[in-house]
Amino acid sequence: MNDEGTVADCLRAHALQRPDATFCTFLAQGGAERITFGELYRRAAAYARVYRRLGIARGDIVLVMLKHTPHLYYSFLGAILAGAIPSFMPFPTPKQRPELFWREHRALFALIEPRLIVSYDEQIAAARAELGDMTIPMLAADDALAADEETSHVEHTGGPDDVVCLQHSSGTTGLKKGVMLTNRAIVGEILAYAERLGLHERDTIASWLPLYHDMGFVACFMTSVVLGTRLIALDPFEWVMRPTMLLDAIERYGAAFAWLPNFAFSHIVNHARGDRRWDLGTLRALVNCSEPCKPRTFERFVERFAASGITAERLGVCYAMAENVFAVTQTAPGHPVRTIAAEAHAFAHGEIVDAHEGASAIALLSCGTPIAGVQVAVRDAAGEPLADRRVGDIHVSGAYRFSGYYRRPELDAERIRDGWYRTGDRGFFDRGELFVTGRTDDMLIVNGRNYYAHEIEAIVGEIPGVVPGRVVAIGIEDERADATVVVAIAECAPDADRAAVAKDVRLRVLEVLGLALHAVATIDPGRLVKTTSGKISRSKNKELYLRGSL
Repeated sequence: MNDEGTVADCLRAHALQRPDATFCTFLAQGGAERITFGELYRRAAAYARVYRRLGIARGDIVLVMLKHTPHLYYSFLGAILAGAIPSFMPFPTPKQRPELFWREHRALFALIEPRLIVSYDEQIAAARAELGDMTIPMLAADDALAADEETSHVEHTGGPDDVVCLQHSSGTTGLKKGVMLTNRAIVGEILAYAERLGLHERDTIASWLPLYHDMGFVACFMTSVVLGTRLIALDPFEWVMRPTMLLDAIERYGAAFAWLPNFAFSHIVNHARGDRRWDLGTLRALVNCSEPCKPRTFERFVERFAASGITAERLGVCYAMAENVFAVTQTAPGHPVRTIAAEAHAFAHGEIVDAHEGASAIALLSCGTPIAGVQVAVRDAAGEPLADRRVGDIHVSGAYRFSGYYRRPELDAERIRDGWYRTGDRGFFDRGELFVTGRTDDMLIVNGRNYYAHEIEAIVGEIPGVVPGRVVAIGIEDERADATVVVAIAECAPDADRAAVAKDVRLRVLEVLGLALHAVATIDPGRLVKTTSGKISRSKNKELYLRGSL
């Protein structure tokens, strides 16, 4: 496949040339369903015919809001075959507050004006009740494939430079942004990234990742559509409850690649009981992506699973974003990821200095070098390039850059200048490798020093008694001191001594970062609010803290 083709071309080619080859082994509730490329195309084509009978026209937005089901693939690809522009939406869960879910999505729907939502009868009824006077046509997925499949072929005239889908960003603040991706960008990026990894159509990818996030959407689902790799698809909610099921799948199906956010590595370690081993000999890379990647996370993972075949050489790091389809940089496969121990005081002032023994240090993992076709620059506030080991704003350009935000020209003007996308992330280069230190809106400036909220959260999350991954660090204005101060909010285990936890949090943050916390709020498990995409929302939890609602 060359980068002049379209996603639809790739789908058709595999269906015609390898109709009986496995596209996906779909795992759910203890069962396994095999989906061939021929079946994938036939069912996507059936959806396309349904869409056209409903009057869906070229360029219409079709939103897919489904649970873990093969209909996710059929309905999405069917929209592409019909000439529409599909986008995955998260499915509401009992853990999310319904009023927050629908309030956020009502604003999004008003902006993008979807022509159709694909969901279920019960969800359609709930959506209509919550959305009130907002009228959006809806299709029940369970009824869609009842259409007569008079032919397996659907004509589609879309070209390489047409927008093929929207990938909605899932940040911790603000309204989701619809990232417009063309066929050329998606196909080209996947081919370039596969070349960097040594990934080919005979490989198998194991994934529990939801499809509304770029890691699950591109690195797993779309890679299988474009390259023809086999996908092993696990239910994200089942994985959360039993994270070692990913290792079961890698062992059983001989998977070579998997992508995980940083927290998932720790989640698997924490739930791997006793001394159980897995045969992970087929695995070539577990790639850490989507969150700031921590050296200690890798150390713990190797320590626990060394007997299962995991070595430092099999762990990688990718810096990725929907605005570049997916991968921007990637560490070298088969080599340990390089770590820098940066002196904490210099780091707080934007300079990287190797920490001497005994000094407070921040451990940083390399994100590797840019993939072919991508350019990366680190610049100061004035837009001037910075020397190695100076922290600045990360800018990205190249062949796979997105076509802008859907109906958000003000954001395009703010974030895209002279062909370069200002990512909102900060980092530095060292010996050709990019190190990402955090997001600009993740930065807390206290007494002239820069601290990253995620660094504070990582430190607090390791304190005994704190629920791992359930921490928020926020900056608030102290009117008496006329200064910004930092508050750590941590969910505690039910049997934890909260006073002791708060004391340990203060001492540890002061010891590592030299930062005196203004307050430590210890709260019950499950109290922190997440976004509809499943990330803990700093803005919403800050609002609740200031109102006294936590």
